[in-house]
Amino acid sequence: MAQRLKAGVIGLGLIGRQYVEQLAKHPQVDLKAVADVRAEAADQVGSAFDAAHYTDADGMLRAAALDLVVVSTPDPFHREPVVSALRAGVPSVIVEKPMATRVEDARAMLEEAEARRSRIFVNFANRGFAMDRASHYAVSSGLLGEVVYGDSHLDDNILVPGSLWGKRTAEWVSGSSVAHFLMSHQVDLFRWLLAPREVSEVYAVDQRRVLSGTPDLYDAYLTFSGGVRIRVKAEWIRHIDSLVEFEVILSGSEGSLSYVKRPGFGQRAGWRLNLGRPLGPSELLGHQEELRGRGIDVRALFRHAPALAEMGREPDGAPTPCLESLDPAPDPWHLVSCFIDAILQGSLRPSCWRHYGDLPTGVDGLRQTEVVAAVIESAGTGQPVDLPG
Repeated sequence: MAQRLKAGVIGLGLIGRQYVEQLAKHPQVDLKAVADVRAEAADQVGSAFDAAHYTDADGMLRAAALDLVVVSTPDPFHREPVVSALRAGVPSVIVEKPMATRVEDARAMLEEAEARRSRIFVNFANRGFAMDRASHYAVSSGLLGEVVYGDSHLDDNILVPGSLWGKRTAEWVSGSSVAHFLMSHQVDLFRWLLAPREVSEVYAVDQRRVLSGTPDLYDAYLTFSGGVRIRVKAEWIRHIDSLVEFEVILSGSEGSLSYVKRPGFGQRAGWRLNLGRPLGPSELLGHQEELRGRGIDVRALFRHAPALAEMGREPDGAPTPCLESLDPAPDPWHLVSCFIDAILQGSLRPSCWRHYGDLPTGVDGLRQTEVVAAVIESAGTGQPVDLPG
């Protein structure tokens, strides 16, 4: 593989343009071509980044011999450009999450990639955030003990399904849902954190009272192998100050993890791991140094629980050992950078990702699609849905 990748992007909406910017400034990527069915968008982006531009993705794929193609079309429309890129001989494809809104589409893409010995990477960007990697470290290192429960809400401002994509918003939203658009992040995040456990059962409810043509929200319980219960809620009707609010909690037999990823009113972004077992200063500092060695800035501290004061009691016994990070900076493009490293290094665990298992591929994209499909099915029938292991 050449040390500079020739890349193209299909789909130049809000996210697609950001991919173009990231690829154009990457030192080991040459952005060669872009495509969008809207001639104005294709011309504007292509001209701005000195890339050949097309209104026909197949035309782009015929004209340019590419090492990497990014597909960032709307959620329901990934299958055709992904399959076309694979059939054109592109060895690596990055597809925006969700991989698909239908299980049969995700399966068809994965089968095409496997038949051609090509690779699909799915951009579940939250895996790349520093504090999500810290959460992975906490779970995989056993700092929480046995994980028994998790909880997450990921909610959008009602402006997102109402007007985010301009005149195309109603059409785009009706082809997706809050489960595909938001809950896909949550499903993949917990699958990664709890691996090798897998979702074995789904029970979900939805609500359809505010929006037309798509559910307002989904609220689901995911049961993982081993009995771990995870509640995930995704909502599209919040009247909030920001575009997104996102929080993740994990409870274990020996500790608890709280992560305010995108804060809401009265909140502050932050990550905190409270350890419920005795831990000496040297061991706690060892974990701090390990994380800092991975580029994840946390501080180690011992603290008495404020709950004791609320109960009118003086602190008794040893203080609680903690690791925390306040106002952590998001890095939504870290994972894409690791995909590029994976292609260049020929490994699903490139140097930037060696601590965190395999990077997310089409296998993960298919499984996430299956879980979200089960959420929608369960909400429709009122019954739990079993998933094969």
